[in-house]
Amino acid sequence: MSGRDSPRVVVYGDEWAVTAAVCSLVSLRWPQAVVERASGLSALLQTLRWHGTAGVLLCLRPHEHIPVLDALTPLLRGRVVRVVSPVVWYSDRMVLGWLGYRPAVSTQALQAWLPGREKERLDAHPLAGFMDALMQQGAVTAPVNASPGVMSRSRTARLVRDIRQEALRRLPGTVNARQWFILCRLAEGMKGGEVAALTGLKEKTVSLYRRHALAALGMETVVRGMPLYRGVLVREALQRYPVAGPAESICAGKGQVSVQEAI
Repeated sequence: MSGRDSPRVVVYGDEWAVTAAVCSLVSLRWPQAVVERASGLSALLQTLRWHGTAGVLLCLRPHEHIPVLDALTPLLRGRVVRVVSPVVWYSDRMVLGWLGYRPAVSTQALQAWLPGREKERLDAHPLAGFMDALMQQGAVTAPVNASPGVMSRSRTARLVRDIRQEALRRLPGTVNARQWFILCRLAEGMKGGEVAALTGLKEKTVSLYRRHALAALGMETVVRGMPLYRGVLVREALQRYPVAGPAESICAGKGQVSVQEAI
């Protein structure tokens, strides 16, 4: 297979070690693929414009990268895309679902495919579906003229509100409104005794509701602290914006918006 006809994978993220490891894992498993690491968001946009069918791996934590994931959606429409994240909490799943992305692949799932860990590989490669879809898509076509969406704090605030409402609507049937209320208060940092006093329940009951709700949301290993704060609800205060040069404009919509102006 010639380089021109080889599937192309573009890897972008905000942590060099993660993106470099993902590039290496893809190259080892699919040596016929052309794997390119985008050094920044502007480099990613340029690559996507020139390679119309390149697959994209976004090494980002969805619950803190709503602005970037949202702004990229016009450029990623119709492409083969997966998000690779160190954590895949309830808040992460709500972000990806609301923005139209497929479920994320966890970096933990990829660890079994590091060299020397053959005995840990019980299932298919976590990126096998991504690569299969990419290779079936065909060769690179003409440059793409799509532009990224607007990135601004006001838009991010609206998205956070919408995703929070979606998180409530998509609660499993086994989690009722009271249990969700309790879990949200605990995620905000309230102590079990404080939530008990607020709700009129026993502290032991509050603890039982917390464990039940977390298990139903697929977060059995989360107990307290930062994972609980981050994993239940998306938060505007946690959102991260890409770093760019003073004159670099990366977001377009009703006029271009630079990263500094967006922040």
